[in-house]
Amino acid sequence: MKKLPLLLAAIVLSGCSDQKIIEKVGFTRTISFEKAEDAEDGRIKVSFSLPKTTQKESIFYSTEARSMRQARLIFDRQNDRRIVNGQLRQVLFGASLAQEGIWKHFDSLLRDPSVGNRVHVLIAEGDVAQLLNKKYPQGSTAGEYIDNLIRTETKVMDVPDTNLYTFARDYYDDGIEPVATILKETPNSIIIDGIALFRGDRYVARIPPEDKMYFGLLLGGVRAGDLFLDFPDERYSSELSTLLYFASRRNVKVTRTGPIMDGLGLKVDLRLTLRGSMLEYNGDLHLERPEDQKKLEAEAARYVQGKCESIIATMQEAKADGIGVGQYVRNTMSYREWKKLDWPEAFSRAKIDVHVEISIKDFGKIQ
Repeated sequence: MKKLPLLLAAIVLSGCSDQKIIEKVGFTRTISFEKAEDAEDGRIKVSFSLPKTTQKESIFYSTEARSMRQARLIFDRQNDRRIVNGQLRQVLFGASLAQEGIWKHFDSLLRDPSVGNRVHVLIAEGDVAQLLNKKYPQGSTAGEYIDNLIRTETKVMDVPDTNLYTFARDYYDDGIEPVATILKETPNSIIIDGIALFRGDRYVARIPPEDKMYFGLLLGGVRAGDLFLDFPDERYSSELSTLLYFASRRNVKVTRTGPIMDGLGLKVDLRLTLRGSMLEYNGDLHLERPEDQKKLEAEAARYVQGKCESIIATMQEAKADGIGVGQYVRNTMSYREWKKLDWPEAFSRAKIDVHVEISIKDFGKIQ
């Protein structure tokens, strides 16, 4: 009985070899990958950002290495704390690196059990290391700034909430391609600069930032978005208007009009329904009149339809089905037919029509 306390102590102490004391650990918040200046022998530029306890400053490391693991070993040699990935919030890929393919770097994050599946996956234009190491007037580190920016924008679903899980899911799904939000540094802030379209793991095309809400409509339902309608010419009775707090629904119908091995025997109807408040308007219509209200709804629907058709043309040219049309086509076919189909090629040739219906529930306090 006298030896029992010693035995219990030995058992407890034997399980403490993997303990990590918080004061001696460096929690990584952001990791970035970009092309190195000298890209020979497969080296890339890897950067880690570790916030200090105040959350207003960060420790920044950057080096050229063959992989993330090799880079972290280099950082460990110059840091008095053990660097860990348990608090990772976002991973950024430089645009030029993403154009060559990111999966081998992405895969190392997926395999790490300390990295959560909800880590945001982002594309960054320009010098990514400079973007992460810069101090911004808002008083926050780049990692915190990006985290708050993405969480705010994805709430209304006008930019894709792409994380490790969703990117890997869409990468392996043969009926949809991954997408990611693009970031760019400005003199005083970080701004969303569009949507990156992927084919496999390669960044192949871009949706401009002013069209990100229209991409959100095509991708799925928007919860509480704002839509600025800048009517372009005299074909419209209005100059501009803004649809606020709108919600949308998407319905996809696939019709087979013949053999679809080349995509020509495939017709897809995308029906988008929007409902919201019109709180800004410049034009010749008198919105106190019901007939002018209907006319504005019709013109707004035609404008949105044109924007969505332009985005679909961009995706078809890049053979990148970022909105998941292939998932609906797959449901109309047998497994054997689908596996024989070259979907990126068929998608590029398919006839895809967009139908938009807009219902303005109110025109503000003044009628």
